[in-house]
Amino acid sequence: MMFHTEPTKEQLKAFLASDIKGPIQMLNLIRFKKNVVYPSGERATGAEAYRAYAAETGPIFAGLGGKIVWRGDFKAMVIGPAAERWDAAFIAEYPNLQAFQKMIADPAYQKAVRHRRAAVETSRLICLTKGKKGKGF
Repeated sequence: MMFHTEPTKEQLKAFLASDIKGPIQMLNLIRFKKNVVYPSGERATGAEAYRAYAAETGPIFAGLGGKIVWRGDFKAMVIGPAAERWDAAFIAEYPNLQAFQKMIADPAYQKAVRHRRAAVETSRLICLTKGKKGKGF
């Protein structure tokens, strides 16, 4: 099984150089490590470490106009690998790509990301833009 915890340099560079206009929504699918040991020796569960990440980065995210527009609880894999599961699933909305870029460049964010790195076993981060609403798919 391949684990994905952060974008590659190439993925991040291409994403930040894209010409996406207007609000972006980032679908986050996250599986936590069961137990975490920080380099300092501090111990936590993956969920606890991720809560620390959220507590430290939440004000930065909100200050740039970010908001959580959807959150859900994983129940079952209907299409996809049967063993794949997610401990957290949510959509974070940013006013634009530049707000996301400012967030990840913020020194306080960069310091707090240690909690995310400790917490996450694997994840997916998928950028979306709003589509037209309607009855069909």
